[in-house]
Amino acid sequence: YSDGTGTVEQIARIAQRQGLDFLILTDHNTLRAKREGKEGFRGKTLLLVGSEISSEGHYLALRIQEDVPQGQKFQPTADAVTAGGGLGFIAHPLWRKKRWEHWKLRGFTGMEIYNAAQDATEENPVSLILWTLLTGSEVAVSRWLDRPDRTLELWDRYLANRGPVVGIGGADAHGLKRVGLRLGPYETLFKLVRNHLLIPGELTEAAVYDALGKGRLFVAHDILADARGFRFTAVKQDKVLGTMGEEVRWEPGLRLRAILPGLGEMTLFLDGRPVQKTRGWEGWFDVKGKGI
Repeated sequence: YSDGTGTVEQIARIAQRQGLDFLILTDHNTLRAKREGKEGFRGKTLLLVGSEISSEGHYLALRIQEDVPQGQKFQPTADAVTAGGGLGFIAHPLWRKKRWEHWKLRGFTGMEIYNAAQDATEENPVSLILWTLLTGSEVAVSRWLDRPDRTLELWDRYLANRGPVVGIGGADAHGLKRVGLRLGPYETLFKLVRNHLLIPGELTEAAVYDALGKGRLFVAHDILADARGFRFTAVKQDKVLGTMGEEVRWEPGLRLRAILPGLGEMTLFLDGRPVQKTRGWEGWFDVKGKGI
């Protein structure tokens, strides 16, 4: 209903084929898909509708029932989303290498810590065309994927100075058609970055938004490996005190435990800096003091 080329039905079928549990559509400045009754289960995939609002940049509004006016500054936009009971996320904060400047923004839920479209075009928009041509090559995909250091530094700065800010991943899939090619096809971008939510019970709209609002999730590049099964918890004497999205009180003997779905390398960051590294299926990290 805005600048994507796929219909809701086409996009939903792709999500079903990939076995996605849920998918959230965020057309620019419209909830038309919601008003036309497009939300709900398509097979086993729960399809939900939010909006990407054009403000001083782009702002993702989830769990809203009414359109939010576009063209406002960020703070009125964030306030309107919150007033409507919604969750607000800063979209691609470093789009086109533009540094985030709105440090006084309040009342938002979180930010995209990885955006596939931003990653693809950050160095040169032509790279998206080249990558599309080489989509079938794992070597090409792994070469294209970089740790989003600048965005994660921004996230760490918010966490240190503002408190809990939820980090999410965005496929930002448009299915754009250029020079006879579909650039960044839905099929690929839905694999490239996924949000894995921790939901204790039945998959419902309320459960999805509750997990997103509380940060009970992790972001992964499933195009390289199936990330299901990853766990990250705070433990003391074999008792789990907290998991992703939660805050625990520091005390002597507190440890962090990471479990991977496959063999890999793990790096623990403290206040934005790498402090411990290990390799294997499971990692234990001693917590020596307060921090993020």
